[in-house]
Amino acid sequence: MGDPVITNNDLGGVVMSDPIYDDELLTFAGADVFAPGTLLARQAVDTAITVTPDVGNTGDGTVAASVVGIDVVPIPGAWNLECTFAVVNGGVFKLEDPNGNIVADNLTLRVGAGLVTTFNVAGLELVVTEGATDFVAGDKFAVAVVANGKLLPFAIGGAAGVGVPSQILTYEVSAAGAGDVAIRSLVSGRVRREKLIIDADGDGSNITDAIIDQLRNFTVVSTSVTELNILDNQ
Repeated sequence: MGDPVITNNDLGGVVMSDPIYDDELLTFAGADVFAPGTLLARQAVDTAITVTPDVGNTGDGTVAASVVGIDVVPIPGAWNLECTFAVVNGGVFKLEDPNGNIVADNLTLRVGAGLVTTFNVAGLELVVTEGATDFVAGDKFAVAVVANGKLLPFAIGGAAGVGVPSQILTYEVSAAGAGDVAIRSLVSGRVRREKLIIDADGDGSNITDAIIDQLRNFTVVSTSVTELNILDNQ
């Protein structure tokens, strides 16, 4: 008689025990199907930002902005980017959050006609282009960060909260096009690590211990389970 042949069986679902669910809206960017085990994340704010120059500005330079923070997400509201010191073909700026707190006060432009300077601060990317007329102290821009709150598939390196997994889809959900679909997602409980999926990959090959730890912060505990069965002794 030969050695027993032992085969790994895939008998279990995503959920192991103690699940708690919540009613949510899952946002689809287009026609798609999300599989059971897909990690989900909350997008805290819109990544696109509207920047409005003050009507009293002297300088005619421009500012563009976006949310790029993964671990640091800017709070919603009107941020203020303001020139504090005039420099020929340049300038020094400060950035205030919606509560009036100064988060950066020495944002210095590259000096040169028409040059572009990029700042990454407080989860924001600010791209300032020096114009034909120099900025003067008091020139300012309103940087509008808009609250979002939508549930999306988790993405490694995703900005504005999308890079932090917090919930799990436990059944297949599909949509014929862009929009929100009502779901019940798992927000707490014990799940099988082998069943977890990153949507962009289609599997769990890139789920690291760090990602598992992030889930645990939201009381979703992932456990590795191998189910064995003796199928043949010949």
